Amino acid sequence: MTALDMYRTETDVRVRPTVLVVEDEILIRMMVSESLRHAGCEVVEAASADEALQVLSASNRPDVLVTDVKMPGAVDGLELARRVRKAHPGLKVVITSGHAPARNADGLADAFLTKPFDLAHLVGRVCALGGAG
Repeated sequence: MTALDMYRTETDVRVRPTVLVVEDEILIRMMVSESLRHAGCEVVEAASADEALQVLSASNRPDVLVTDVKMPGAVDGLELARRVRKAHPGLKVVITSGHAPARNADGLADAFLTKPFDLAHLVGRVCALGGAG
């Protein structure tokens, strides 16, 4: 039984978190989002930190933010996490990166995953942080 199978079995009676996935690489964003949806999460997608800030200001706050570090635009993932921590202190943050070391995310992330990461591990961390795990 995989982590996804265990999550699916347990979430019938648990809260299903809303997750904002921020990733400029469309294939990675699609794989992460689909895996989270498959696990029962509500998912909102953004292709940049700038877009994520717009989503956060225009909608209900998600339970978990999953963001890459390196993205195009005026704001990178670490700055997005800084702004989220300040404006939405209860929002859980998962930072992913193939470039930035975890120490750059100190105090900003509830979890840091180095790319490439195992999708089941990411889903498990997100669901645990979102109150479903």
